[in-house]
Amino acid sequence: MSGAHAKNNLEKEFELERVILFSDAVFAIALTLLVIDIKFPEIPEKQVGNFLPLFRPTIVEFLAFAISFFFVGNSWARHLKLFRHLKKYDQGLITRNLIFLFFIVIFPFTASGISGHVRAGFPLPVFLYIFNITGVSLCHFIICHYIFYTKPGLSIEGEVAQKKYIYIVSKYNALWFLAMSLIISVIYFIFPGNDMYLIYSIALLSFVSLYIKAITKKYKPRS
Repeated sequence: MSGAHAKNNLEKEFELERVILFSDAVFAIALTLLVIDIKFPEIPEKQVGNFLPLFRPTIVEFLAFAISFFFVGNSWARHLKLFRHLKKYDQGLITRNLIFLFFIVIFPFTASGISGHVRAGFPLPVFLYIFNITGVSLCHFIICHYIFYTKPGLSIEGEVAQKKYIYIVSKYNALWFLAMSLIISVIYFIFPGNDMYLIYSIALLSFVSLYIKAITKKYKPRS
């Protein structure tokens, strides 16, 4: 009987490992696809002098790539820290994790729309990109709440301080990015047609991450 129980536990560990490996693969694919569409612009043979207008879309694309790479990479690191506390899974966790990965894998799509916004003054790609970031943060918080509070039996015993820190960081991320999405949307509709809107939006979202890290540092357990 104990042999059958041990075999069942081994199978569960293997299945959980597959869940984690699948998630890692999605992250890796998303990070790779982010850079594929970035190419040098075609420069006319007779072009002399001011090259900035030609390179402006590429610069914006690369900036969107760099920010996206940092955010997706940071999301992978937080996902890794969260899942190391798991000892088993259920269908509820699988469903929530798939929704989370959906927002990760569409980053190449939403990031690619940024340069189009700059050229055409069309705000929808920027809203999609910001909502993409917000979706990732909200889904990560939902997974944290599910593992640590809704179904605490899914996680390993102990390490209470570490679990609390992961949960608080995830909560602050979700709340701040949700607030920033609403604020940026309101600002845009109050001041439509502002060419600096994109730069302000990306800069604001970048500094949010640094601020969250600062205010949650006090909850970080000592090694």
